[in-house]
Amino acid sequence: MPFTKALLSLSVIFLLSSCNLFGGQKYQTVSVADFAKKINEGNVQLVDVRTPEEYAEKHLKDAVNINFNDDGFIDKMEKLDKTKPVLIYCLSGGRSSKASALISSKGYDKVVNLDGGILAWTNAGNPVEAPAGTTGNTGLDMNAYLAKVKSDKLVLVDFSAVWCGPCKLLKPIVEKLAGDHKDKMEVLPIDVDKNPAVSNAMHITGIPLLILYKNGKEVWRQMGLTDRETIEQQIKLNSK
Repeated sequence: MPFTKALLSLSVIFLLSSCNLFGGQKYQTVSVADFAKKINEGNVQLVDVRTPEEYAEKHLKDAVNINFNDDGFIDKMEKLDKTKPVLIYCLSGGRSSKASALISSKGYDKVVNLDGGILAWTNAGNPVEAPAGTTGNTGLDMNAYLAKVKSDKLVLVDFSAVWCGPCKLLKPIVEKLAGDHKDKMEVLPIDVDKNPAVSNAMHITGIPLLILYKNGKEVWRQMGLTDRETIEQQIKLNSK
């Protein structure tokens, strides 16, 4: 009897652990290569869940834009065919993961999320499309970027985008630091959507991203929202 109870307890623990491990999610998160294979298989529904502004800059061929931040997101997603695979991507994978979980909970069992988003897609050299009348290749190239980070002063590069909430919160912090330390540092703002060549070459997978350069060499980087004290500590440390 003790053995039976122990076995039963182990079984329950295993089941609970399994549920926790998979989180009840039915969608797949796949690499760029596997995502491309699924697109090439055909008969899929490719969904870009970024904002219309991001979509306008560049997007995967044949992708439809359903903004994750839109109030009618679920209603629009539920109009998709449940019998066909739904392939979802965003900028770096955050919004698409949430979108995949939501649509899976609505009974869609063929949902695929792109790991790393369109940044990973373009970093791998895959093509994207831009609207008629635009090239999708505006902004700095790497030679211009490298020339700008070579300076007698420290150069703090701020990778961001106009639609990025954390970027908006970080911007005034960076601007204030630029003013307070103008004798030793300058700021180089880089919009990832308007500078695809640099973003791809630098393998930018998420924003906001701060990179600090000293004499043209990277000495520090910080992904995500951070505080003034953390940034200022690095400015003081590297200005010696």
